[in-house]
Amino acid sequence: MTYIQSMEDLARAKAEAQERLQANDRQYQFQIQIGMSSCGIAVGARETLAAFDRLLVERKLSKVRITQTGCIGSCALEPIVQLKETDRATITYGKVSPEVAQRIIEEHIGSGRIVQEYVVENV
Repeated sequence: MTYIQSMEDLARAKAEAQERLQANDRQYQFQIQIGMSSCGIAVGARETLAAFDRLLVERKLSKVRITQTGCIGSCALEPIVQLKETDRATITYGKVSPEVAQRIIEEHIGSGRIVQEYVVENV
């Protein structure tokens, strides 16, 4: 075990940890982040997460990673999903039901077409 004894040690440890995280992220083309705050859960975020999980397994999409986070910033738009894609801007989708999750998998991830009617700005 390495002990941090100076600010330089701390900076080095932080840089190494960030590099490990970035290396892990590079193996995925898409990263789906689902807001799992209490307001999101109240309006169906768990069901949305389950739908994404099921669809990824059914379609054998190994280049997609799902993560959970807390509040993304707008209760009225929950469940909120952020889709990060290699070499493209992050897209934020709002009011993502299991049916919308299927459209995101088929259209955005499958065909590269953003599902415009669910895109939200400035969250």
